[in-house]
Amino acid sequence: MRIKLMTGAALALVLASPAFASSSTVTQNTSSHTAVVDQTGSNASTSDILQDGTENTATVTQSDGASAGPGSAHNTSEITQNGILNSANVEQVNTGGASSPENASDITQTGDDATALVYQEGSGNVSGIDQTAGGAETADVKQAGSGNTSLVNQYGDGGIVTVDQGFTGGANDSSSDVQQLGTDGTVTVLQSGETQTVIVTQDGVNSVASTDQSGENNTATVAQSGTDSVVTVIQIGSGIGNSVYIDQTGSNSTFDSSQDGSGNAIGDAAFLQSADDSDATLDQFGFDNTITGSQAGVNNSLNVQQIGELQLASIDQSGTNNVMNVVQDLTGNEATLTQGGNSNELGLSQAGTTNGATITQLGADNLAEVEQLGTDNVVLINQTGNTGLIDVYQSALGAYAEVTQSGGSSNEAFVTQNSDFAVSIVSQNGSNNFASINQ
Repeated sequence: MRIKLMTGAALALVLASPAFASSSTVTQNTSSHTAVVDQTGSNASTSDILQDGTENTATVTQSDGASAGPGSAHNTSEITQNGILNSANVEQVNTGGASSPENASDITQTGDDATALVYQEGSGNVSGIDQTAGGAETADVKQAGSGNTSLVNQYGDGGIVTVDQGFTGGANDSSSDVQQLGTDGTVTVLQSGETQTVIVTQDGVNSVASTDQSGENNTATVAQSGTDSVVTVIQIGSGIGNSVYIDQTGSNSTFDSSQDGSGNAIGDAAFLQSADDSDATLDQFGFDNTITGSQAGVNNSLNVQQIGELQLASIDQSGTNNVMNVVQDLTGNEATLTQGGNSNELGLSQAGTTNGATITQLGADNLAEVEQLGTDNVVLINQTGNTGLIDVYQSALGAYAEVTQSGGSSNEAFVTQNSDFAVSIVSQNGSNNFASINQ
């Protein structure tokens, strides 16, 4: 069936015959059009809508018939809207059993203040939304089923993107890729299931990205290049590890991540904040956790907490007035921490079994506090600067502590090791220094 309408203010309504392949084409020019395409009960539906002008609305509903067998049913919708204040709404439901994409939706909107809503149910869903105007566009994608793919591009300021994969439950093997180029953009991605992937790229200032992944073997990658940007990542799983990759190059950026499960890693190569006044808070609860990273700038604050088995934290902060707090609990902790600048403060607590910490602070007025409790502890600290204070506490079996302070005056070093294979080495340069060792 083919309908072409080219009137000033018109309504296009297409109804498909059940149980057969159906095809519709709607073209509307000027303004205030409404196109409604209803293709239900068909085994293979195709809809193509083109609207030129302002305040146009396009609605497409596609669903396969009850008799559709595996591999036989699929839905395809393509909507192109040119002009401001246009809206597109696509609903695709497919019960066929094919492994290839069964629902496919493509929406292109070139005007300001456009709205796109997509709901897809079935396996192998694909949704593409391209909003190219400079205004505040909205894209909302909901996908229920496995093997989902969502692609969203927004170019305007104040854009809002929401992607929910696993809308009615778990949705395995899904991916979401969102790109925002304007300022004040907001992206929210929700994924529930296994082997999910999120990629978010934001280039404008005041960007906000939030991802929530529930399941196993999920990956979240967020890159932000604008100032005053915020990333929040939550991953909850209980089996194969989840991973977070963050790259923030704008100043005054914030990164907050929480992982609950096993095999988690925040930054395989790195989580990276490379501009001034950036802040990060990282939490991991579970097995095989790994945190690497770097912060650069002034007045940075970093808080890392890992609880449970085989943690590794490697962190580099550079700048002034940095504060770093790291807690690693029970079993196989390792930490390599470096701070550069003035007035740094570092606190590390590792509570049990094969702990090891290498700490370097550069600058003046540094404070380092290290507490390690139990089994194979090793601490090596190097502070270069003025009036630094080092306080090391290790409680038994194979502990080794070496403290070096260089330059300045009135430096203090305290080492307590409560015996077993304890060895302490302290080297201080400067004047009026004090060292205390208790084994």
